[in-house]
Amino acid sequence: MATFSPAFLDELRERLTLSEIIGKRLKLTRAGREFKGCCPFHNEKTPSFYVNDDKKFFHCFGCGAHGDVIGFTMRHDGQSFPEAIENLASQAGMSVPKDTPVERERYDREKQLINLLERATVFFEDQLREPAGREARSYLLGRGLSDEAQRRFRLGYAPTDAQALIRKLTAEGFTLPDMLAVGLIKKAEDRPDHYSFFRNRVIFPVADRRGQTVAFGGRVMGEGEPKYLNSPDHALFHKGKLLYGLSRARGASAQGQPLIVVEGYMDVIALVEAGYIGALAPLGTALTEDQLTLLWKLLPPESARDPQRDYSPILCFDGDNAGIRAAARGVERALPLLTPTQTARVAYLPAGEDPDSLLKASGRGAMQAILDQAKPMVDVLWDLALAGRRLQTPEERATATKALRQKVSAIRDESLKKLYQDEVDKRLAALFHWTPPTAQKRPQNDRKTYSKDGKNTTFSPSISPLSRRQPSPAQALRERVLLALMLNHPSLFQDFGDDLASIGFSTPHFEALRQQLVHYFTAIPHETLDAAALYRHLSLGDGAKGAPRGLTDVLSEATYMHAGFARPDRSIEQARQGWKSIWNKYLQEQLQIDLQAAGRLWHEDPSDLNLSRLMSLRQQMEGLAQESDDQVAGDGDKDLAHTV
Repeated sequence: MATFSPAFLDELRERLTLSEIIGKRLKLTRAGREFKGCCPFHNEKTPSFYVNDDKKFFHCFGCGAHGDVIGFTMRHDGQSFPEAIENLASQAGMSVPKDTPVERERYDREKQLINLLERATVFFEDQLREPAGREARSYLLGRGLSDEAQRRFRLGYAPTDAQALIRKLTAEGFTLPDMLAVGLIKKAEDRPDHYSFFRNRVIFPVADRRGQTVAFGGRVMGEGEPKYLNSPDHALFHKGKLLYGLSRARGASAQGQPLIVVEGYMDVIALVEAGYIGALAPLGTALTEDQLTLLWKLLPPESARDPQRDYSPILCFDGDNAGIRAAARGVERALPLLTPTQTARVAYLPAGEDPDSLLKASGRGAMQAILDQAKPMVDVLWDLALAGRRLQTPEERATATKALRQKVSAIRDESLKKLYQDEVDKRLAALFHWTPPTAQKRPQNDRKTYSKDGKNTTFSPSISPLSRRQPSPAQALRERVLLALMLNHPSLFQDFGDDLASIGFSTPHFEALRQQLVHYFTAIPHETLDAAALYRHLSLGDGAKGAPRGLTDVLSEATYMHAGFARPDRSIEQARQGWKSIWNKYLQEQLQIDLQAAGRLWHEDPSDLNLSRLMSLRQQMEGLAQESDDQVAGDGDKDLAHTV
């Protein structure tokens, strides 16, 4: 009988959509996430034959017929196993490996190496339970991993003894050449012997899509470099083509869960333990094209997708500069591969946090809030292309336009490229020529402020939010920065509470957060203002289920890259000057609106009254412009010089 490797058969099943193959032979109708029809293997009038594309099997509740795409083809079409493989491979666009002695030898060799790697996994697991593994157990417990979790993820320990693994595997009949072939050992350079590749490290087994160990990751428990050590590539393992957590994540989409790509092993484990079984991580490299393609293969076929659900994987990056750079690389890799059904979203963690630390500190609600705010690829492309750019002169705007269009040109799918280009052009037009609608200022004598003791909490209605029109990127950024300043430096409310209470934000979730801040600040004594307490209140208080939408978005590197003075580690004086600068620009924008309206009114009716109002507004604008120049010149903070 012909022999085909498990890897080839797995790839064949992955490339084919079971419902499409079976649907060519009998009528199927959707039933939730499955398809159903009358069983072709026995007579029935009421459908009891179900097809599940996510799990890649069919099952009949009437006669018990069950199998995968290969089994169905063999049974329904009366084909032998090799004939079914030949037929299906042709439909999948794959070449069938020849059933030759060489192929059979390769298959046997693969099974032998898989067995070797499994025995190494058991050795590392056993060593974790031995006295020598006490430090590793303590380390893992300190990271919040119980004994049950350690066993569930098959974590282990590589002992300091460089010969221990070799002795164990040799005693079980494995050879040194095979151990070398899969990267378990290395040959000594100065003596004729070998030593273990992993020593005195916590071990994370890396499994393929079938759940078979094909490699390992090792982490030091204290100081030492490299912090992580990964198996070298070999016949069964190519680090750029596999993801940690793959075998477990295969069922995530079928269970309505997102695929989430994070940085490391511990992040994946923390997310899975919190209920996110679709967590994955690259293996010590930046996300590759092969890994992105692998991610999309884990999604159900388009015909089986719920049109109300977003299936796109979420790339979750740290909110620091390194995370922003990683996001930029991820976008660059993804752009050429994008199609209408093949895209991704990006989520940023708060600066200084990773999924493991965030889950421990703030719980699942905080993590879910970040995932809920994941941005579509077009938004991430826009943010990254314009981050930190000056856009004041025609030359600067032309440079930004060229950079954006060059990035969009990388998309190979022509229909999607056209839509991206249209969206970018629309945003550029709005950014360069957008004029916000007039917001009515309240008369000064109508403005009620809080009292300094925090007891007076009465406010008259705020300036009308500008959400009736799409906010400009600059306007949305100002709102983001003002919120970040108040969140990280709550004592600013004592000086600028009137400002915060008098405006209305155009971005809905920023406006909701602004209102929460005003209510919170006016309800507590000002001497108790504290950033940590404020964050806890917003995340957990009054029945809140995790951080509100906008909170983690505001407290991220996407904000701080434009306004470093808003960072939590900046001095209160830097934060105060930053507020003044942003607020000044906000007022200038409002005055500009009024100036345009006053100018039109004077042209229509050149009365002394209208001229007087126009001149007064111009004087106010000049005064604000001078204040802005003085703030930048006097402060010396380079962040303020380029604040939007």
